[in-house]
Amino acid sequence: MRSAIIVLNMNGGGMVLECLQSLASQDPSPDEIIVVDNGSEDGSDDLVAREMPGVTLLRQGRNTGFTGGNNIGFRHSDADLVVLVNNDCVAEPGWLASLQTTMADPEVGAATSSMRNIHDLSVMDSAGGDLDWLGFAWDTGKGHPASDYESLREVAFPCGGAVALRRQALPFEDRIFNDDLFIYQEDVELGMQLHRRGWKVVYDPGAVIRHVHSATTKRGSFFKEHLCNRNRLIVLRRNMDPAVFRRYVKPVLAWQLLWTTASLLRGRMTLTRALLAGTRNGLRAPVEYDPVGRPLREVFCRHAVYRPGRPWRTFQSWARRTLGC
Repeated sequence: MRSAIIVLNMNGGGMVLECLQSLASQDPSPDEIIVVDNGSEDGSDDLVAREMPGVTLLRQGRNTGFTGGNNIGFRHSDADLVVLVNNDCVAEPGWLASLQTTMADPEVGAATSSMRNIHDLSVMDSAGGDLDWLGFAWDTGKGHPASDYESLREVAFPCGGAVALRRQALPFEDRIFNDDLFIYQEDVELGMQLHRRGWKVVYDPGAVIRHVHSATTKRGSFFKEHLCNRNRLIVLRRNMDPAVFRRYVKPVLAWQLLWTTASLLRGRMTLTRALLAGTRNGLRAPVEYDPVGRPLREVFCRHAVYRPGRPWRTFQSWARRTLGC
């Protein structure tokens, strides 16, 4: 199958060049590499144009977000296998070949890479994603020994930073992600959509890629905390039957209230404001339920896991009971 690698860049500096060189040197090589530049101001777009003439460069002149940028790259190609790679990744030899072998299984809709620490290949950065009963998601294995993740396995969702996608499996013909998310939770929703439509989402231990993990927004910032909370609710509303969501949202909102109150009492005002705004906007955003595929509750029943600790587990158990799992 023809392969296209999409690299989203925004002020990637010299790192984007190292990323592209590692992708171009893969054996077999990708059929095309597309760089979508989201309005870089550091000259990294000019660096790509000058040093990587074989790469297709799409300059946007503005920040279209993680969702918008990847969707633009997706529409520019008709490849059967679409691979998303962050500009702060460096692929090891054999990375693409392993993904192609894994995607040869006709039941696999997405294969997420074995993302490692940029300085130490023996340390994991992501082995795909886990989902808990309240809809929170996180990277599996971050900071753990890579030797613990040497087997191919199904995961709740792929990490959007380095993932191979089967075009045929995607729910939309003209895009990968829903643009209203902009950034955060888009890969969680993608995993839900693929599982609901009967596709497997797997972790490929042989597809090793190093990751700097240099996030553009800091943890605890209003921007990130607001969007993470808003998008989590949007994703749940869009993929869960409205009647089920009306029951399920009770433990979710109870947890949000506890979390917000605790943040306020600790004087964490930025987080408090972000939680309030994110919860409000996530519930008020115009969202249309997607009825295609199996119920989301079945995906939760199969893939959701508990996070340890009280009262965390109490609220998760409440949410699980509302789903009938």
